[in-house]
Amino acid sequence: MLRKTLCVVSVVLLWNSLTLAQASNARARKFDEFGDIEASDLIARLDNFAVMLSSEPSSKGFLIVYRTRRDLPGLSNRYAHRMKNYLTESRGLGPERIVIVHGGVASCLSQELWIVPPNSAPKPREDAYDNSYRPSVYKFDDHYYRIGNDPAEIIYWPTAPANLVGYLESFGETLLKDRKLIGYLVAFRQASHDNPQVTKRMLRTERNFLIREFRIEPWRLKTVDGGYRPWRTMELWIAQPGYRLIITSYRIDRVQRRR
Repeated sequence: MLRKTLCVVSVVLLWNSLTLAQASNARARKFDEFGDIEASDLIARLDNFAVMLSSEPSSKGFLIVYRTRRDLPGLSNRYAHRMKNYLTESRGLGPERIVIVHGGVASCLSQELWIVPPNSAPKPREDAYDNSYRPSVYKFDDHYYRIGNDPAEIIYWPTAPANLVGYLESFGETLLKDRKLIGYLVAFRQASHDNPQVTKRMLRTERNFLIREFRIEPWRLKTVDGGYRPWRTMELWIAQPGYRLIITSYRIDRVQRRR
């Protein structure tokens, strides 16, 4: 009986050691890859990704977004946060299990979903690079404000002000890296619904968020009422030292060097 017991214990220990060895040797693997796709297709892919992550509780999900040189700099962060929000809010995954990665600039817009076990890392695209060039004044990103009370929209793709972290995180981090940069918030209200108080509220909400969450100095954040648009919109602009954004007749017309 003792011999049988020892044999069983040995088998169990051997099996556990093999399992741990396999887990330690597990490599990160790309689960899916796609470009700019329809929302229904994206949700289906994220559903499959969530199922796989749930079956591997020790692994993390990496969301890597590569933009093209023609895309706005903030696009990668915005797309990645959109996916993370769905995985955490709608699929119930813990936020600590989802990692966002700005892949840089590549030959085409690409969104990658990776399963990453402990002690492993995703492999970056070979054609990706970091585009450090920035004009004197440039549009960093834009986003829309939800109008209406559709609860499904809040769960799937929350718009501002529900998801300010997703829309402003990259903008705030960019301003933090160089404290000489000036950030412009340009708000447009919807022509058919809104009065001027709407844009004031939009600007106040986002400016206060940047000051509170990213400790951006108030003097570095300029707010502009851009006028009307077919839909409610916020544009994020960045100006290098010595330059400013000029708004004429509710249009962003030109860049002027300060004298």
